[in-house]
Amino acid sequence: MSVVHVSEEELHAKLAKCIAGERLLIEHEGKRFSAKIQHVGMTGVKVIPETQLKHSHKTPGDVEGVTVPYDEILELEVKGVVYSRLPD
Repeated sequence: MSVVHVSEEELHAKLAKCIAGERLLIEHEGKRFSAKIQHVGMTGVKVIPETQLKHSHKTPGDVEGVTVPYDEILELEVKGVVYSRLPD
């Protein structure tokens, strides 16, 4: 897997083109977690944390997503490439 370092603006531009299911790394209230995109909106991204997906019964609506602001998203993984705004 390759890592491409991008600015926050470049990462947001890539997010705008995403569809559901892409993986993100998020930092919220000092904690980092990975999540899958459910929906990309104007003010943030609705995601389902991967820990919740593990406990899912695989039926529609059994896991409720949460909306995170764009500035809390650190990485986006698309087709084996990680777009990261983290320093090396």
